[in-house]
Amino acid sequence: MKKSLAAICSAAILLSTNITQAAEGVTLSLDEAIALALENNRLIEQSADDREAARWNLSSVRRQSGPQLSWSSLLNRIGGRYYNSRRETHYAAKYASRSEHVNMSYYPSYMSENYNSLSLTMPLYTGGRLENQREAARYNLNAADLSLENSRQRVKYQAAEAYYQVLQRASLVDVQEEAVNLLEEHLRFVTIQYEVGTVAKSDVLATNVQLANSQQNLNSAQGNYETAIAQLNNIIGLPVDTEVAASDKINFVKYNLDENECMEYALAHRPDGIAAVYEVKRTHAQTAATKSGYRPTVNAVVQGYMSGENVFGANHNNEQWALGVRVEWNIFDNGITSANVHQAKAVEHRAESLAQQQIETIQLEVHSAYIALKTAEKNIEVTAAAVDKAEEEFDIAQVRYVEGVDTNLNVMNAQEKVVETRNNYYAALYNYNTSRAQLERAMGVPVSIDALLYAEAEQAGKSSEKSLKEAAVENIYEELPKESAEPFNTVRN
Repeated sequence: MKKSLAAICSAAILLSTNITQAAEGVTLSLDEAIALALENNRLIEQSADDREAARWNLSSVRRQSGPQLSWSSLLNRIGGRYYNSRRETHYAAKYASRSEHVNMSYYPSYMSENYNSLSLTMPLYTGGRLENQREAARYNLNAADLSLENSRQRVKYQAAEAYYQVLQRASLVDVQEEAVNLLEEHLRFVTIQYEVGTVAKSDVLATNVQLANSQQNLNSAQGNYETAIAQLNNIIGLPVDTEVAASDKINFVKYNLDENECMEYALAHRPDGIAAVYEVKRTHAQTAATKSGYRPTVNAVVQGYMSGENVFGANHNNEQWALGVRVEWNIFDNGITSANVHQAKAVEHRAESLAQQQIETIQLEVHSAYIALKTAEKNIEVTAAAVDKAEEEFDIAQVRYVEGVDTNLNVMNAQEKVVETRNNYYAALYNYNTSRAQLERAMGVPVSIDALLYAEAEQAGKSSEKSLKEAAVENIYEELPKESAEPFNTVRN
């Protein structure tokens, strides 16, 4: 797959250079990360291959309605009493040719025989089999078109989720780094106070333990950040060890649609929901095609046949042709067609059940994502206020400790609350942004095509290609400038 963004070029250079240059990487915005994912993710590649297979399947089924020409040839060494009299004629002619002119091509030896047959057939009536198979293949292609769009939407969400996770874990690293810095500063103060005899040694020990715990938490946060980078690389199609820096910041942008609006949009636009309907139509057409086994078939046939001593020869006096119509009707097949029809009906009923289940799944996903979005929105407000209060409490505890009216334990507890509330705040921001991305995914917000417009174009009788053009939407991820993903030299350790 062609890689259009400069980030891919940078990644390729990164892999080809010496390991001492491994610190180089790329800086990506959210849109750039999504663009890379849409261009390189394996799921989209596989869905595109499925769509291509469905397109050629439709082409194959369509061509079955046209003429088909076949040729067969068989070369044999022959013998036996059946040919004795003919061989005698051959040898008599050969003897006579010594004294007079005899055309030996009229007197084959019958030592070998080459059969050639040519057949041209064209179906005139198949009992509805070919017509319904075309319908089934067309619906299968329609479903593949929508499945490809569904894969794009899924990959877009996965890239957004991974990108937000990188932002969140980078924020958690900052929180832990600040916690370590505060504790180191506090430890210096406690140590000075202990040396002059104003605090007990237990305060120094407790602060050292708290600092060690914070350093351990910082190490874990840095490891989690690196893991998030690897996960993002995997989704957007870069080597897992590529250094990536996120240029965006995790923030809060209020979502204004209510749940009913989201649900209504999802039921009309989800590509996998509409694809499930096409699957029902496909199985219905397949059932109709299976019922053609009850009816006769009519084919126009042109046949030619010849055999001779040599390849494409006809000197064995066996040359014939025929032009006509062949009618075949399997009047009794011991119930095979009936069994096949019942099997097809069962498949059709299962497709209908799956389509209904898909509608229920869409409703559940929209409802769950909307609840998560609103819950995270409330938590952002709550945790933001809690951070302010925890920081104020920590400042007060430090002042009181300096003045000798509070304990070191209260300072440690206040510091832990600051870390906890900040972590909760960034978790709420992460949950809100991922829930928003999940809600858009659940609603079927288009990436390349609007599924509803596609279905309307198809129902108007337009082909797959024309329906795709009718349903095409502006894809901002295909219009990002190549220089937008800038290389960087300094990365988070």
